[in-house]
Parts: sequence; structure tokens; C-alpha cells
Amino acid sequence: MKQLPLLFVSGLPRSGSTLLMNLLGQNPDFHVTPTNDLLEIITNIRDSWTNMISFKAQGIDTVQPRILDCMRGSLYGFFEKEFDNKKVVFDKSRGWIANIELLEEILGRKVKILVTIRDIREIVSSFEKINRKSHITKPMPGGKAFFDFQTIEGRAAQLLHQESVLGLSINRLRDAFNRGLSDRLIIIPYNKLTSDTQNIMNDLHSVLGIPEFNYSPNNVEQLTHEDDSVHGMKLHQIRSEIKPVKPDWNTVLTPKLCDQIYNEYKDLIELSQS
Repeated sequence: MKQLPLLFVSGLPRSGSTLLMNLLGQNPDFHVTPTNDLLEIITNIRDSWTNMISFKAQGIDTVQPRILDCMRGSLYGFFEKEFDNKKVVFDKSRGWIANIELLEEILGRKVKILVTIRDIREIVSSFEKINRKSHITKPMPGGKAFFDFQTIEGRAAQLLHQESVLGLSINRLRDAFNRGLSDRLIIIPYNKLTSDTQNIMNDLHSVLGIPEFNYSPNNVEQLTHEDDSVHGMKLHQIRSEIKPVKPDWNTVLTPKLCDQIYNEYKDLIELSQS
């Protein structure tokens, strides 16, 4: 199958991935997605085919190349119209980072994943501010989490837990580095994206080998839409004008919590500031 221009976007929550996608969407040569479940289609095939009786009867090793073709066809078939129109496709899912090897086996090539990152203290602060504005729409968790959610420190601990959206994303990113796959990741720091937008986008185009494009950071139309009612809080809305965001974690979080987060996530905090 012809190698079609399919690229992947991931990153930490509240770190600018929605903003990045809608910036990229200004380029008429690009097609961008909201958070997408294409990865789930692929992994569902992977996780189920070896248990199917007819495939077992034929021989798993015999069928495996066809399954790879099936997953490859799902990736490319999902965006058939865009590829027919010569578009470069950017597909967004936080799970792509955890599935780099799977992607490369399916596609038969190295992949590139755009990864937005941000100071972990800023991310926790951002969630805390949203939480304070979402008392009517955001349901209170049950069990032990109910008691954790009574304090700033408890809410941060739940957010950073490995089963929560931030903790899971952090573990996936760290693991990609530990697996020696940093060369597949294009790191895009949130603060640079919002303060030096055009230069960051120029650098991105250069790395991808795509001609430069003049973006309009003062007039960003939201092209990707997600129903945030499923989360109980507004997480994927962007402003039409990109402005640098002044960090305020030291006024939202407690000093002790700020120190704890820095000590635990110093590696990613320094990466976000590089």
C-alpha cells in the first residue's frame, strides 16, 4: 500500500493539543481530528483476532499477515476521502504514545507523534480552576475518591493517579522515553506554542519536511468539537486569540503541593521548559 501522509498527535491533558490541532487546521493541505477512537478500532482487532475459532483453525501464523493488512486498511480507510484529496492527516489520541511499536509494525515504517507538554503544576492548577467552576455539572466521585476530592491535595492526588487521565498520560510519556523511542516524539511545549506560535509551527514543518505555512494565531477558528458534557467540565474549548498564559500554579495550589509535584515530575517540568 502506498505510504500516505498520516501523522499522530498525543500529549498531556491541558497542554495545548486541542489548540495545536485547530492551528494546524488553518492549513488547507491538512485534515485534523478531535480526540479520536481510531486507535481503539485497531487495538480491538489486535486483542480479539487470536481468540476467533476459524482463525485458530487456519493457523494463527498464517492469518497474522492478513490481520496486519486489515489494521493497516483500517488506518488508511478511515481517512480515504482526505487522502484522495491529497490531505496530510493528523489524528489525535492520548494512547498513540503507548502503541508506537504496534503502529510501526502495522505501517512498516517509523512514525512521528506530536506531543504537547506543559509544566505539571500548571496542568494540575488548570484542572483545579476548572473544577471550581464546575460544581453543578461535574459529578462527585464515589468511594475513597469522594474523600480525596474534599481538598486541593486530594484532588491533585486523584488526578495524578496512574488510573486518571493525567497520571496515565505521564506514565505513557515516560515509558516511551524508557523504551528508547524519543526520536519518534516531536515535543511541543505549551508555553512556547502560546508565546512564539509561528516559530514553533515553522520548526514543526521543518521536522516533518512539509512546506511552511503562515498561521493566524490572532484568529483561530475552532474546527474540532467534542461534547464535554461527558466529562462534566469544559476541557476542549479554545480562545480565538492565542496569548501567552502566565503561570499561576503558586497562587492556586498550596506551596507544599507545588514542591511535591516538582520533586516527583522534575524531568517533565524541565522538558516543558526546554
